Parts: sequence; structure tokens; C-alpha cells
Amino acid sequence: VPCRPRAALSQSLRRREAMAASAYDVARVPALEANVRQQCADGTYDLDNNLALLKLYQFHPEKSDSAVVGRVLVKALTRLPASDYLMCTYLIPERVQEEELLAQVAAVAALLETCQFRGVWAALEPLQEPLLQHIPGVADALRDFVVHTLGLTYQAIPAAHVTASLGLDAAAAAKLVEARGWRVEGELVQVALNDDNQAKPRKAAEEGGGALQLGQLTKVMSAAFGLH
Repeated sequence: VPCRPRAALSQSLRRREAMAASAYDVARVPALEANVRQQCADGTYDLDNNLALLKLYQFHPEKSDSAVVGRVLVKALTRLPASDYLMCTYLIPERVQEEELLAQVAAVAALLETCQFRGVWAALEPLQEPLLQHIPGVADALRDFVVHTLGLTYQAIPAAHVTASLGLDAAAAAKLVEARGWRVEGELVQVALNDDNQAKPRKAAEEGGGALQLGQLTKVMSAAFGLH
């Protein structure tokens, strides 16, 4: 690999130093906030921008805007099952997360992450006016996540459960899942088969190696907890 000219290396180093310095430049806050609002308006997404803003809010709490933080968190939820929401929360002080608006977003996140999908739609209601009306497409994105999660787990699901999990009436729920290749057959929804919702052979157990047997597991647990 040919060596880079010293001038080019110096320029690259200066660029990196400038980027590092700007990461803590409070003057960037208005532009970063404007970017968040633009993402909400046009359906785009910029995680780097949003993390940079949350980081600046950490260092300059007097500049923190809970409404903007709320928008960042809701946008992150629309990326589930990616870990964007979790990454964002790491940059938000606990006292800020305890504010009513952000606590309501956290309640929705907890329901999604624990697959308590039936409760999601009622939990979204208090967020409609302060946040969701400014972020089109949130419900659609969350329903995509619900369908994705159900599809990883089941081969057949009671239609009533699917309808309640999606927060839709029967006709709208059927239209949504059929677009994913699922079939509504009476009171059951047949899920398209995939690598995750099919049983896999336990090769290690069949070959007598790799997997711990009950007796072995008991010994390990006893050793770990000092039981004899």
C-alpha cells in the first residue's frame, strides 16, 4: 500500500480533530434539533445526529429540550428490533427520563420489548398530541415490529390475538398480515414458515455430545452455588 503524502495525513488528522471538537460544541444544538424535526416531518432517520444531540444535552443540561428528546426516542422505537432506543437511553440522565413525557415513552418501550403488544396502543394515546402528531408513520413501524416478532415465534396464532396485538379491527389486521404472506383461516392465522419459527434438530443431543444432560447441569449448579 503506497504511503500517503504527509500533507494528506495532516489534513485528515485536522479533520478528525475538528470533528471531535465539534462533538462538544454547544453551538451545534440548534442545527441538530432542526435535523430531528426534519426527520420527524419527512420520515428520514439519522441516528448519528440524534446521539450527538443527546450527548450535547448531557454536557449542557440547560439546553436540553424534553420534547426533542421524546421525538428522538420515538424515532428510535420505530427502528426496533435494532438497539437504537437502548443506545439513546444511555445518554439521557435518569432525572430526565423520569419526566412525565419521557416516562410515557419508556412505558411504551417496555411493553414492546416484553412483547405485551396488546397494551401498546392504549399506552400510545397520551403521546398522540405532544409527540406522535409530529411523527407520521409511528404506528405502522411498530406494527411491523409486532408482525416481525410474532413471525419469529409462531406458526399459527389465534386471529383474535393477532388483531389485539396489532391494535386493529379484524379486516385491517387480516390485510396487514396477508401482505406478509400469512393466511387467515377462520379463527387461526397461519404464519409463513421461516428459519426461526420451525423446530430444529438437536444434533448435539442426538450425537451425545455438546449439550449438558440433566445430571451434568445439576452438578454445575451445585458447584456454582456451593451446594453438596
